[in-house]
Amino acid sequence: MEKSYQKDQFITDIFYGETLNKSINFSASSKQHVIILTNQKYYDRSFEKINQLFKSAEEIDWYVCRNQTYCNNLEELMNLLHFLERFPQNRQYLFCAYGNEGVMQLTGFLAQTTILPSHYWCLPVSVRSLAKALLVEQAIMKQNNQVLLQVKNLPQAIYFDQTLTEAQQDGKLVDLLIFIRVGIVCDYHFLQNLYLNFPDQHRVYRRSFAALIPELIHYYAHSSEIETFGKLFETAFYQTENGHLLSANMKRLFGILFHLFWSDANNALHFNLKNFLIWFNHLGYPITLPPQISLTDYQLQVLAQGQKQEPLTVLAEIGKISTHKEVTLQTLQQAITNYQVILKEISES
Repeated sequence: MEKSYQKDQFITDIFYGETLNKSINFSASSKQHVIILTNQKYYDRSFEKINQLFKSAEEIDWYVCRNQTYCNNLEELMNLLHFLERFPQNRQYLFCAYGNEGVMQLTGFLAQTTILPSHYWCLPVSVRSLAKALLVEQAIMKQNNQVLLQVKNLPQAIYFDQTLTEAQQDGKLVDLLIFIRVGIVCDYHFLQNLYLNFPDQHRVYRRSFAALIPELIHYYAHSSEIETFGKLFETAFYQTENGHLLSANMKRLFGILFHLFWSDANNALHFNLKNFLIWFNHLGYPITLPPQISLTDYQLQVLAQGQKQEPLTVLAEIGKISTHKEVTLQTLQQAITNYQVILKEISES
């Protein structure tokens, strides 16, 4: 299927529902040079397969990033620029992002700032990297997960092959979290359907996300709040002592949870947070932090980071935004206390 996607003044075409070899029809002029940016694990898995998609290109080169989620950092950007120094400016280039979230962002930033004549495509390997490909904000991050440089850009085309994601195990759980965040911010009924269709981990592994992709694209086109929901609370873990005990994806998960609890502390959502945490537990998500992470230290980091950022989204109800507010000590303590009370109730039931 093909869908036109517009965000701000940028427009791209999204192709989904087919494998890459069916959706990509690459025909290159004699001077077109393809440069594929990827992560090490996708290079190892798919080198021959992806090369075949661009076999008519005059030349194909690969740049391989680390596997980390936020490989769109300054060190990786500098290594990439050094890699590109040998390429002449009298050719046309196609930068192709085939990898995780960081690869989508790194390629988008490069394509907007390079002096090489070029355009770029995105070939996301997961729902979470598809979500990043739908953003116009292309960022280079500091090591503490804060934005260092940012430009606006969208690829000329996005090709999403659902079969790449279906074989994943834990990766599907991380992808489901992307849909859950969409439901929290944009549509209560969408969240409800996720609960009905994916009540436990077994169902997540067995069922496809294919039918959800058009809705994901729709909501990302119409909301700028999805990606920022939970971001402050996620970033604070990078500053918290022993925060390294949480993976990048787990930091994101707890960031979303604590933003939800904080929003409820500001404006009662009339939403069963206890059942929500029980559902997370059934899905196999962690709902308790490692004991080595101090919630007191974490709250201090949230407050410190909050002073440097714009006010946060407050929900009127699940799926509807009310306003934006700064994080205060009172509302943050109320949110954390409520979270702890509900965890105790779950453990005792």
